[in-house]
Amino acid sequence: MCQQVFFLRHAEVDRPILLGQRYDASLSEEGRQQAEAWARALQGIPFQAILTSPAHRARETAAIVAAGRAPVVAFPHFQEVGWGAWEGLPRAEALPLLKTQSQKWAEGAWDWAPPGGETLQAVLDRALEGLQLAYSLYPAGNLLIVTHGRLLQALLCHLLGYPPSQQGRFHHRRGQLTWAVRLPQGLYYLRALAIDARAPL
Repeated sequence: MCQQVFFLRHAEVDRPILLGQRYDASLSEEGRQQAEAWARALQGIPFQAILTSPAHRARETAAIVAAGRAPVVAFPHFQEVGWGAWEGLPRAEALPLLKTQSQKWAEGAWDWAPPGGETLQAVLDRALEGLQLAYSLYPAGNLLIVTHGRLLQALLCHLLGYPPSQQGRFHHRRGQLTWAVRLPQGLYYLRALAIDARAPL
């Protein structure tokens, strides 16, 4: 049986720092509007469960989208990448560091990590473990996973069989969603990639 899996990057926040795992934020007004728009766009899709990163920004997004129609369950496996010493830096200061990280991972350096942070291999291992747990708990029916941009980028690249150098094609802005179908043999194909709530499903 095929299973529809929707991947949503949490909605917009105002805090102008690199959040990571140690820093968090509530949704901005724009973010709440994004989440509310997804609640409307997805209201015709019955979800067996909505799985979310434990970060407040992701849980808040998930709760708004769920609108009481489906259980919301926090999975630590879908937490943001641990950026180590970079977390809390102003975004302008963090951006060149993140560019270096993206280049390293695109080159296939899966064992490279920011100082005190996570490697790509560690991120993928826990994300894939979370997916397997999700499928064991919810083997049928639609799932929505609310997570973070960099994890989502690496995970989708891996699930769809692309080399690390192609991770950039799976970039999501905050509040964007990807719609995938999981086939019985474990393969995936995409119905929509990195779309906004105003795009038709």
